Amino acid sequence: MKLARFAHIALCATVLLFSSTAVLAAKDKESAYPNATRKDPKVNMSSREQSALNKATDYVNDGEDAKAIPEIEKVLGGKKVSSYAEAFAQQLLGRIYWDQDKEAEAMAATSKAVELDALPNDAHFALMYQLAQMQVQSEQYEAALATLDTYKAATGAEDADQIALLGNIYYRLDKFQEAADTMKRAIASSNEPKESWNQILMASLAELDQYGEAAEVLKAQLAKTPNDVRLIKQLATIYVNDDKYPEAIALLSRAKDQGLITSSEDYVQLAKLYANADKPNEAASTLKEGITKGVVKPSYDVNKLLGDVCSQAEDDPCAIEAYTLASAQSEDGNVDYQLGFMLYYAERGAEAKVALDRAIKKGGLRQEGEAYILLGDIESYANNDAAAMTAWRKAATFPSTKVMADQRIKATQTGVKLKRK
Repeated sequence: MKLARFAHIALCATVLLFSSTAVLAAKDKESAYPNATRKDPKVNMSSREQSALNKATDYVNDGEDAKAIPEIEKVLGGKKVSSYAEAFAQQLLGRIYWDQDKEAEAMAATSKAVELDALPNDAHFALMYQLAQMQVQSEQYEAALATLDTYKAATGAEDADQIALLGNIYYRLDKFQEAADTMKRAIASSNEPKESWNQILMASLAELDQYGEAAEVLKAQLAKTPNDVRLIKQLATIYVNDDKYPEAIALLSRAKDQGLITSSEDYVQLAKLYANADKPNEAASTLKEGITKGVVKPSYDVNKLLGDVCSQAEDDPCAIEAYTLASAQSEDGNVDYQLGFMLYYAERGAEAKVALDRAIKKGGLRQEGEAYILLGDIESYANNDAAAMTAWRKAATFPSTKVMADQRIKATQTGVKLKRK
């Protein structure tokens, strides 16, 4: 039940402006990390570096990355580049590479900017946190965990987003108990927890087989958005995994009645739930409704399922029709055997024989011996004893039907006619 990979992380678009006014303003501004143990480094750079980085920053903010790169390279190629200018240039490079989907290059540049340890605290720590996000996006979860540990130790800061990112990492590392506990803490720390946090919490609980608690998480979300089909289907899946079929059926059936169940997959899932709950009539009705509405396309799987549930519901005409449609789409003879079986007991022997012959010809039968038994019986009832004996002798070569075949052969040889049950 692992969640899909998160969408590409959009990096913060704001970057420092290189001007004496901006630097002075930054000094007077209250730090975003008041508990940090690191002292703000001194900002030193040449006028040439400042001019080039100002241009590069403007280009990046305007989305003109191609123009920004020569200015950045001008700084990095300098003979005596200051640590501050180099770190800022690497930060800009990291952002450019990330926007270009060059994840490895982006992380290398961002890591270099952090390692230089030259940016002001607010920029340095924000970049460190951004690096952890990049590592999560790139599935480098152990590295992300280490980066977050360093970030927390250096800043003394911890907010709901940070806790949630940690929970996300634990989930990706299959540490589901840690993920669940951490995500609960994130949700409790926020006035407006994100939907994705609840999703990770629910998925972690499901991985731990704690379906009851996972269901409660989803029901709380549904209470806010009762018509969210995605949440409805997730809750139904939790119920199924917890063997609570009646609850799953009630949930999806109610959603269908409200017009929320509109896809082929949804109709088929509900039909299968009815079938698993020994409610074949409801399963057949659901499939027929979906087919009539044009939502469910009559594929092999759909026709086979409809034939099965109609057969269980003792609706022979429906089963025969569905199996006939499935036969034309099948790659082996198994559905033809089921069709022949249904036709045989509907006393349509000639049609049954055609279906059974087709089943044997297609091959891949799970009940090949039984097919020959039925063929022999059909021939016997038609007084074709020689053909019946041939079919039964073939059936006698299969362990599952040897006894039945031998009994029929012996009876026929002694003049006893097979009686139809």
